[in-house]
Amino acid sequence: MDNILVNPAISFYIGAFVQWGFLMAFLYSLVISINEPRKEAVWLSLVMTISYSSSLFIDIQDISYLQLFLFDITTIFAIIILRFFIIENLISIYLLLGLTINSSLFLGMYIDVSVFNNYEPWWFWSFYSISINVVDLSMIAIFFINKDFLGLDMAKKWLKNSTVKGKVNG
Repeated sequence: MDNILVNPAISFYIGAFVQWGFLMAFLYSLVISINEPRKEAVWLSLVMTISYSSSLFIDIQDISYLQLFLFDITTIFAIIILRFFIIENLISIYLLLGLTINSSLFLGMYIDVSVFNNYEPWWFWSFYSISINVVDLSMIAIFFINKDFLGLDMAKKWLKNSTVKGKVNG
C-alpha cells in the first residue's frame, strides 16, 4: 500500500490486537462449548482466526487493497460453506455483514487509489480507517457478547416476514 492512512506503528498494533481478539474469541468459544453439543461458534471463530492470522505472513506495506478484498471474499465463502454444515446462528450473520462491509471498503479504496489514481486524502479515507476498525471490533465482540446488540437478527426476521406477507398478499 503506497499510501498510509494510519501511522504504520499504530496500524501494526491495531492489527495485532484484532488478531489477538480473534484468537481469544476462538479459545473462549472452545472453552464454553466443551460440554455443549453445538460448536458453531468454535468453527466460526476458527475461520476468523485463520483468516486474520494469515496476515502474519504478509508484508502489510506491500499488499494491495484488491488483495485484502479477495481475502475477505474468501473468508465470506468459507463462512457460507460452513453454514451449509452448521445451523445458521447470530454470529454468522454478524461476521458475514462485517466482512461484507470490510470487503466493500477495500474495494472502494482499491478503486479510489489504483483505478482513479487518487492520492489526496478525502472524507472516504477517514471513513475507511474508522469503519474497518469498528467493524473488526464488532466481529470480535459478537463472540463474547453473543447477543443481537445491533438488531441484525431482528431486522433479518422482519425482512423475512415482510417478504412472506408480500407474497401471500400479492
